[in-house]
Amino acid sequence: MCDLAYEHLLRTDSPVLVATPHTGSIVPAEVLEYPAWVPVNGRLADPAGVQFQRAAKSSSVSCISAVYHPCAIDLNVASDVSLPKSFVYGSLCRTQTSSGEALYPPGSEPTEAEVGRRVSAYWWPFHSALVAELLRLRRMHDNVLLLVSHASAWLSPYRDSPGVSDCNVGTNGGRSCDRRLVSALTRSVEAHGRSWVVNGNIADAFAAQRYGVPASGIHVIEVEIAARWRAELNLTDGSGPAREDPAMSSLIANLRDAMSSLPRADCLSETAFMSPGEAD
Repeated sequence: MCDLAYEHLLRTDSPVLVATPHTGSIVPAEVLEYPAWVPVNGRLADPAGVQFQRAAKSSSVSCISAVYHPCAIDLNVASDVSLPKSFVYGSLCRTQTSSGEALYPPGSEPTEAEVGRRVSAYWWPFHSALVAELLRLRRMHDNVLLLVSHASAWLSPYRDSPGVSDCNVGTNGGRSCDRRLVSALTRSVEAHGRSWVVNGNIADAFAAQRYGVPASGIHVIEVEIAARWRAELNLTDGSGPAREDPAMSSLIANLRDAMSSLPRADCLSETAFMSPGEAD
């Protein structure tokens, strides 16, 4: 079992930070006692996130990634264990695969105590690292951008696939970032022949809600690569991951250029930005 809940793949001084909360593929050892988890171990939920990891490295931007599989603990949803079980079991600690297969025998689903343990062991370390990196970069730049790649819609067995665009963009209804950044992203996506939609089925994804305060210089854009684009990223010749997609590096470069056109933001209250758990 891995000792860390996240990987800080790269740490640079660029105003762009890439986060991939759904690229983890390890199933915690204590969960592997259930047979249904065995084929999940090592399975990748977000192939686009791996492409963004590569692009972050080649573009010299910071990148923080998950280690554990999002079915075991989803790092891009709220961590409140007191929420209804339908949310906890459907999102935070999933009890079904993306195909709707049960991951636990009836009556063996994670208890509230077990969910809380996973939140403490895996969720909080990832988000504490994310907050620390955002604040470090914000001290250096007037504006910073958190670009989150995830697979939230794909992970849901209740997803509605017909008509899905290649690139789904979420900005908390336009509240998590400057619209010039969204325009830069969609132009880049379109230039590579991909379709896109803004604030469709991932409009209210967690990171954009939690971290986006553009007036104070922290912008958040969430991206889920779907449809034909996702299918192409899943294709391999059997010898390793899919070839590097140049669209990701182009997207990051265009976003970084767009950052330079933003007006100087107001001062950020670091204490207000951190939640009580992160401030401890």
